[in-house]
Amino acid sequence: MSPLFSCVKDFRISLQKSTRIEKLFFLFWALGPFVYLIERTPADIWLTLLGIAFLVKSYKEANWSWLFVTWVKCVGVFWAITLVVSAICINPIYSLGEAIAWIRFPLYAAACAFWLGNDRSRLNMMFVIMGVATTFMIGILFFEQFSNYIEAGHALKRLEGPYGDFVPGSFLGKAMMPLAIILAAQAITKSLFKGFALALMCGAVVLGTLITGERVNTGLISIGVFLAALSLTQTKENIKRLILFGSIALTVIGSILSVPNGIGSRFSFNENPELSNYFDSAYWFSVRPGVVAALDAPVTGIGVGMHRLICPDIAKGPSWLKGKNECHPHPHQFYVQLAEETGLFGLAAGLIMIGSIIIKTASVRKSRTLYSGLAWIPPALLFFPQPSADFFGQWNNLFLWFAVGLALAMAEDRKADAT
Repeated sequence: MSPLFSCVKDFRISLQKSTRIEKLFFLFWALGPFVYLIERTPADIWLTLLGIAFLVKSYKEANWSWLFVTWVKCVGVFWAITLVVSAICINPIYSLGEAIAWIRFPLYAAACAFWLGNDRSRLNMMFVIMGVATTFMIGILFFEQFSNYIEAGHALKRLEGPYGDFVPGSFLGKAMMPLAIILAAQAITKSLFKGFALALMCGAVVLGTLITGERVNTGLISIGVFLAALSLTQTKENIKRLILFGSIALTVIGSILSVPNGIGSRFSFNENPELSNYFDSAYWFSVRPGVVAALDAPVTGIGVGMHRLICPDIAKGPSWLKGKNECHPHPHQFYVQLAEETGLFGLAAGLIMIGSIIIKTASVRKSRTLYSGLAWIPPALLFFPQPSADFFGQWNNLFLWFAVGLALAMAEDRKADAT
């Protein structure tokens, strides 16, 4: 029996054991990757409905035990602080709305970990569907880039994919990271033929992210794949396999980046000051007003989501802080944004919350399952200090918490014969 057929069969058996309502929600959850291919609003509705359904299920069954899990409690403390600092800011109605709405993302992660993804057959099926959705996205991106080569004779610096926005790299590099790391890990341990096929699949995800021109997401997915492969490199044969596939990957990536009029300019230190001289680049200029605002209101912050509203009024700040202020909807750095919008208490609580999620997923890495052994990689990389999108924003959180929710579900996997 092929692994794909076995996966579908196990999923059907899992559905047969569920109530009619749960069957609908499990199927709805499994369709998530396709919903994500449409646009942010359908994806947000999908994620929000699943979170609400989990609350209703908990209420009907009088089962709130998940609220006492450490990482969930840390989320609750952080959220409470964001509500307080938003309530006392200069525009509490707007800021409170942003803070209240944010909880839907970790709530989805809880639903994924403790309900939707707490059965391996459902997790397996989700990864199969993620693979299909990823194939569609990669096809769209290669067609978009190829079409521009034919029409204009050069590569597009950034791709939009099906969104009309520069975020398809976040779909592949963030949301699909759990799939990529599983493919990478299995490519090291399976037979050479199967391993090569899995490595090709994994490589397609990395290359798809690369051609979008999104440097951070390309770096994240590349490091995630390497860590996953390295984590299962325990024998001489595994090491040889890692060296072989790694050499092929570096050769292919180097060849793509060296193509004339290609996307190599996006990754060139000489042509991008944010890489060669960060503190004299537009990236730092967008971060700087967040630093100034955090210094001006260190305890309470300015309120969740308020950066976009008050940035033009933020002072130049101290003379020792190099550069100038440039205003964007957010300061492009998670931890600067937390310090700016939620103050020292929010920053501390946010760090503890993130740390608790990473610790939860890392604490099971030595267990005898593939899923739990790799679960720590997505949260560790996605929350790593880096140029980043809006910590409280819609698109970024849809991609990020999709991956983190799956990672938390993977950490709950305990069977010794994980596939």
